[in-house]
Amino acid sequence: MRAKQVFGIFLLSFCLQLEVNAAVPRIGVIGGGIGGTGAAYFLRKLFGPKGIKIDVYEHGAIGGRLATVNVDGFEYETGGSVIHPKNHYVVGIMKELGLGRRKTHESTFGLYDGNRFLFREANTWNFINTLKILWRYGINVITLQDYVSDMLGKFERIYGLQKSGFAFPSVNDLMAGTDLELAEALHVSLKEALLHEGFSKLLIDELVTAAIAVDYGQTTDVHQFVGSVALAGAGAGLFAVEGGNFKLPVKMLDASGATLKKVHVSSIELLNTGKYLIHSTGNHSIKYDAVIMAFPYAENINSNFTFRNFPSTFIYEPSGNYHRTVSTVVKGELNHTFFGFEDAADVVDEILCVRTDLAFNSIGRIYPVSGTPNKKSDVWKVFSQVPLSREQIDSLFKSVDKIVVKDWLAYPHYRADWRHDKFRVHDNLYHINAIEWAASAMEMSLVGAKNVALSFYHDWGEPIVEATVEETVKLNLKVDL
Repeated sequence: MRAKQVFGIFLLSFCLQLEVNAAVPRIGVIGGGIGGTGAAYFLRKLFGPKGIKIDVYEHGAIGGRLATVNVDGFEYETGGSVIHPKNHYVVGIMKELGLGRRKTHESTFGLYDGNRFLFREANTWNFINTLKILWRYGINVITLQDYVSDMLGKFERIYGLQKSGFAFPSVNDLMAGTDLELAEALHVSLKEALLHEGFSKLLIDELVTAAIAVDYGQTTDVHQFVGSVALAGAGAGLFAVEGGNFKLPVKMLDASGATLKKVHVSSIELLNTGKYLIHSTGNHSIKYDAVIMAFPYAENINSNFTFRNFPSTFIYEPSGNYHRTVSTVVKGELNHTFFGFEDAADVVDEILCVRTDLAFNSIGRIYPVSGTPNKKSDVWKVFSQVPLSREQIDSLFKSVDKIVVKDWLAYPHYRADWRHDKFRVHDNLYHINAIEWAASAMEMSLVGAKNVALSFYHDWGEPIVEATVEETVKLNLKVDL
């Protein structure tokens, strides 16, 4: 009798264990960039050490568009390069995972129109350069800093909302959740917004245009919010991850405990049970309770990726294009006479173009991702719309020791039009990169990743805390964050 009781207890325990195991969701994340690894990291935080099984699919290098190139034994950033001190997720995760900071080097810049410099800092005291910039652009320069701080200050509300567990089904809802003005900022051009605020045409056509060109390769016709993000990238206190920004997604993947699958995903199939099959190279298929897409999805990105067995009412077609940016890293001596400098010592560290119809958008002196060299670097990064010819490179540089080219579809081509980008594509199917149509940046990817992780956490069993545009107006009034 006792033996039967023991067996019965064992059987009951075994069945309960099966139920526990069955209750542990399995989720597939397609993409190993900062968005995909960020989602895995946040999911582990939400579900705990054993509360979820996570697979991350990435056939390339972890980090995606966070990448470096090797020049004579040293690594240099060729993708996302700088981090703003108010990027709370990046700053916090770096601290938690033990990643060090690498400060950006002090540099001088000039605004170039293809024939001459409209403005140029001197290799002298900062006080003199401040006077020079105020003399040309007036008090507008200080007012512009306040304008950007106010815009990004409103967006910082998202951290409190996400800490309280709120998730949003679409980009418009998320932006409205922080402040209704930010939702409207997606549909107004930066130039129109700045003119309305009373900024001078000179400031917009020169200083602002140069900032948008170097960060996004575009003009002031981009929408107001992404333009503000670009202007913030010209601020003070910027830094990078010691050893390369790609180390952040590498560390997040490791901390998530996810299983890395180094295969190419060809399709997502919806099963009759509501679960999903991820099909990958080698005819491999794995079943998941949910899938997170963490890769760009646009008309000019041919990933050969398909949705299978979805209902006829399911429509998720790529909309819009990603902007082409070519990053050419050159080790050599800049041709100072080409730019009108009398002496090589007078060359500024950053040449920013105020026109996007030139052969290049910017030329900047760059430094290795590790260490702090005592002398000025002889390595430069040239951003352009299309690959530079050897003749063009030889005209820009007096001597060339090495050239490394990275051709990116780097970020969306922004327009101030109405879009309806969704994080929730279908039941338990999500898309992080929708947030890039608000702005493409490391921190924005992490905000999108946290939003998607929260959405699935609620969908799996926690009370739903998802807010629409109308509801977020009430949240702004009622929730003390």
